[in-house]
Amino acid sequence: MQIFSLLIINKAGGLVYQRDYPHAAGPDGGVARLSTNEYLVLAGTFHGVHVITSKISPLPGVSGGLEVLEADQFKIFCVQTPT
Repeated sequence: MQIFSLLIINKAGGLVYQRDYPHAAGPDGGVARLSTNEYLVLAGTFHGVHVITSKISPLPGVSGGLEVLEADQFKIFCVQTPT
């Protein structure tokens, strides 16, 4: 599995850190890069989906929310820190 980008999002859904990895390349020779605004929108949207999924768990208090969002060409993982 290759990492294309790293995003760190705070508890409020704000983008704290973002880094693209230059070695990431697709069959066409590269991966389309997002603009700064698109990364902010992606971070806020992903945070919102994570919060909603943690609230709709059928078992109260068990779900930590969204862990993996998988599509045909990418996967987004959510890893929460204990602090």
